[in-house]
Amino acid sequence: MKGATLDIELRLATENDADILATLMAEMDDEESAPAHASDSASVKAVLADMAQYPNFRAYLVFENKVAVASFTLMIFSSPSHHGAPQAMLDAVVVTPARRGAGIGETMIERALAIATEAGCYKMMLSSNLKRMDAHRFYERIGFTQHGISFAIALS
Repeated sequence: MKGATLDIELRLATENDADILATLMAEMDDEESAPAHASDSASVKAVLADMAQYPNFRAYLVFENKVAVASFTLMIFSSPSHHGAPQAMLDAVVVTPARRGAGIGETMIERALAIATEAGCYKMMLSSNLKRMDAHRFYERIGFTQHGISFAIALS
């Protein structure tokens, strides 16, 4: 990454931020057909409470001039692979549409990488829906490379 220069505030999201997160999640794909739960602050609040039960799984909010403009979740965990070295999983990455292309996403990802690096992670990974081509180009531009193929199966 080339190094972002934006002055943004990054902080952990709390259950009191459920409305803000719900709004940002609803803006993720810019579609009217966003899932109903994406804009349900009660569901977001419940998810944040659940995430708090895990030692290293948190949601973050990004503020520019005291206005929430982006968010992401980050889970740091170990597995038997790589001798138990910690790794980071980035998820629910979103920048509000009006601020996309302004460098906020790059600055935000730099901060997430710094958190993962401080935790001793050997890699950061993320998964992105196939239809999010702009996001894919963004991730590649800032240094992510496609690694493997992601598979999923609907359980409900």
